Amino acid sequence: MAREGGADRGSLRSAARALRGSLAMRCLALLGVYALVLAGLLGGMGALVDGLFDGAFPSMGTVLEYEGELADDRFGALATSRLSNALIVVFDADGRCLYASSERAAERVSAADLAIIGSYAGSSYEVFEEAGEDGEVRYRVMLCAYDGAGGTARRVVDWCVLDADLKVVEGTLFSGRERLTRREFGLIRGLYGARMDISRLDYATSSGESRTLVLATPLVTEEAYARIADAASRAWLLAVPAALAITAVAALLMARLVRRSARPLDRAIAACGEPGVAPELPDARSAGVPTELVPIYEGFSDLMARLRSARDDQARMVASLSHDLKTPLTVMRGYAQAFCEGRVPPEREGAYHRVILERAVAAAELLEELSGYARTEHPDFAPELVASDARELVAGTVAAARPLADQAGCALEVDLGLRPLPVLADARLFRRMLLNLVENAVTHNPPGTRVRVSCAPGPRARTCEVSVADTGEGVSPEVADRIFDPFVTRDAARPSGGGTGLGLAIVRRAAELMGGSVLLRERPAAPWATEFAVTLPLARESASANAEGRA
Repeated sequence: MAREGGADRGSLRSAARALRGSLAMRCLALLGVYALVLAGLLGGMGALVDGLFDGAFPSMGTVLEYEGELADDRFGALATSRLSNALIVVFDADGRCLYASSERAAERVSAADLAIIGSYAGSSYEVFEEAGEDGEVRYRVMLCAYDGAGGTARRVVDWCVLDADLKVVEGTLFSGRERLTRREFGLIRGLYGARMDISRLDYATSSGESRTLVLATPLVTEEAYARIADAASRAWLLAVPAALAITAVAALLMARLVRRSARPLDRAIAACGEPGVAPELPDARSAGVPTELVPIYEGFSDLMARLRSARDDQARMVASLSHDLKTPLTVMRGYAQAFCEGRVPPEREGAYHRVILERAVAAAELLEELSGYARTEHPDFAPELVASDARELVAGTVAAARPLADQAGCALEVDLGLRPLPVLADARLFRRMLLNLVENAVTHNPPGTRVRVSCAPGPRARTCEVSVADTGEGVSPEVADRIFDPFVTRDAARPSGGGTGLGLAIVRRAAELMGGSVLLRERPAAPWATEFAVTLPLARESASANAEGRA
């Protein structure tokens, strides 16, 4: 359980590192910040525009937002920019002024006006113009109360009629008074002066004391509203360049982020572009490669590793050819020079001729092996695959190799199995592949070594396996891992006559060209010390695979 918990924590840490190193997450974080800043700008501009309208046209609803402060007689909360265009006066139950928003408010609104100022909630005045019997204008004034759920049912409490001079001619409203002043009539109509609405709010403090708040606000006229709307439009126009500037900064930061994320690849490409051996690149995490670019970086690193390997192979090829050609050419040159100078005794001429011939044959075989390897490695090389019995191909190759085995003092055995094994094979490639394996076994082992060549059904379905095993000295572990690489031999010192190291590379390439594979068994069955196994698909399996590939 503890190991599982540790594995889970390790997985979480790995996932967290991958997220931190993700270019997509960095871009998303930047976009999130950009969105927040842009939203802040738009929200700020919206609040500014709302403030313009609230400040220009405050209402009793604006005052009621400070209901808690009013209940505690904390009138300082009303000294806000949202109410700067309003006149506010607060009276107690005895008509004393407790608060005035300005000297003008204190001078213009008195306790005597409260009786004729319409209420914000409860009762209010409604004034209608009508024509009297003499044709003169009259004003019908009704004191209305609102009852029912939500105060939607209107009820007339009292009423009166005023003539053009504001004399009371009918009704009991304002009984005891002959007329109203123009100011009082304006207050009844809810107008304070020519440009302001007026209303009152009756409320109680948290301690139960009665208060009356009078609010006079600017009239919402078409001209005033157009002026504020124009100011709001200009504010929004200012937001456009600000938003463009924020977008430009975000784009620059995004471009910089992408460039910084690509720098490890740029550095790797620049380092590998310098002349000389391709450098070994650091791992993706050490190089700071973003998670999304890790496959590309690792693919590039692998490509550079293969390039280094190819350059190493090239260097080994030059060294091998120089070593293997130098010895026979030196011998032939020396013997030819001896002939030219007349220093060869007549009785030794035949021996000298044989040595020159042997060295020439060795050099020709070396060049032929190198040519064969280069030919099979060429991208345009295409094998001539023909359906053949693998047993017949093995038997013919073993017959050709038997003289070499006899000359080396090795016993060459063959086991062809009991039934035909049809394969699609290039006869020349198959012969070269099997000859190289047999020559490798008889050349690099002492006389008396047993070499067995067998042909049998493979370990996997629809395959054929051709193996070459010997009882010789075996292959050292340090060479086994790269035995099929070019210019690798069993003898690291590479003495003269030790081979070019191309034979097994040709074997692997030939097997691949015929759709198969080759391996060196780690633990061959006794008494064999070394065993190479070539696996080829049977003819029908090969034909269907080739047909699918062409399709």
